[in-house]
Formats: sequence, structure tokens, C-alpha cells
Amino acid sequence: MNKIVIAGCGPGHEDYVSVMTQKAVTQAEVLVGAQPLLDLFPQMRCQQIVVRGLMAGILEQMEASADKKICVLVSGDTGLFSLARLVVNRFGRENCQLIPGISSVQVAFARLALDWSDALLISAHGRVPQVNTAELAHYDKITLLAGDDSAVCWAADRLTELGTDYVAVSCENLTLTTEIIREFADAESLRQSSLPARTILLLLKKELLL
Repeated sequence: MNKIVIAGCGPGHEDYVSVMTQKAVTQAEVLVGAQPLLDLFPQMRCQQIVVRGLMAGILEQMEASADKKICVLVSGDTGLFSLARLVVNRFGRENCQLIPGISSVQVAFARLALDWSDALLISAHGRVPQVNTAELAHYDKITLLAGDDSAVCWAADRLTELGTDYVAVSCENLTLTTEIIREFADAESLRQSSLPARTILLLLKKELLL
């Protein structure tokens, strides 16, 4: 079979799609990805498999097209809470080529001019984080890939427990025209907020923003 290319498409805006990913897309005979990612490449007229819902059927369609050049589009970076893991587990590392992309986490910290090498990364997409407050208190920078209201409530609860030394910052729709970055002074204002699915939620020591 041809190697399956799994390409990171960045945080959302076309300007953040790497040249390597663009090249991989132009060579593809089958493009696989969520509709917003496919829309980044309107010039492509090859076969397209839209990712929505459960992945089992998508993986079967890919297997049926194994004789073709397949490019799987994933948001952000291929190595950070990515769909890439499912594809690699199904087809094997030897049959996959990963092209890294820019993660929304990178963009969030860049917007605040902060280093993120010492940040704790937590995903709340489709799950409730299993991290207690005692563990979180060891970090000055806590990064939550949000996703829904339950993630916001979880973060608000943790902000209450962490105390007044921490502040919440939401980085919403990064790189898109609707991008906004908001700071929440207390847990209740965070709990009452309505955040889009494309949100990186940061719990930061206040001294970092001084």
C-alpha cells in the first residue's frame, strides 16, 4: 500500500497551513478530513471522505482505497491530541507519514508572549479530565483544550480550588476573524461564559501576566 500521509493543518486559518502540507494535499488522490479542513483546499477535485461522527466507517473507507495516495487532514499538530493516533494504530507506523502542523496551543501562548515548555496540557474533548487540584497546583501554566460547557465548569471548579493566585484566560477561534482573548477575574464569571468549541482555556499564575 502507499504510505498514508497525515498532515497537520494548523489552528484554522489558511495562512497557518505549511508548505509541506499544501504539497501533500496537491499529490493526494483521496483527501480525508472534517469539512472545515477540506474547505481549506477548494481547488482540490479528488475523492474526498468527510470525517464526521464515529471513525470506524472512515477507516474502512480508507482501507478500501489503500491502493491510492491518501492524505488525512487533521487540525493543529499531528502529535497533540490528534486523530492521527487512530490512523496510525489502524494502519501501522511503517505505513504512515506524519507532517506536523502549528497547534492552537502554540498560538495561544504566542498571543500572550509566554513560553509553553513547562505548561501542563489537558484535553477535555469528549472526556472529563482526571486531574485533581493538588496535581494542578504544581504548575504555573495549565492548558485545557476545552470543547463544551462541561469543560468550562470543570475549569471554573479548579480555578476556585486553586485560589486567588490564578486567573483564567480564554483564547477563542484563534487565527480566525472571530478570534478573541478574554481574561476572567473569578470562577463565577468563567462559569457563566459561553465559549466556542475552538477554545484554548488557560489557568495561569497571575504574576505571569504582570
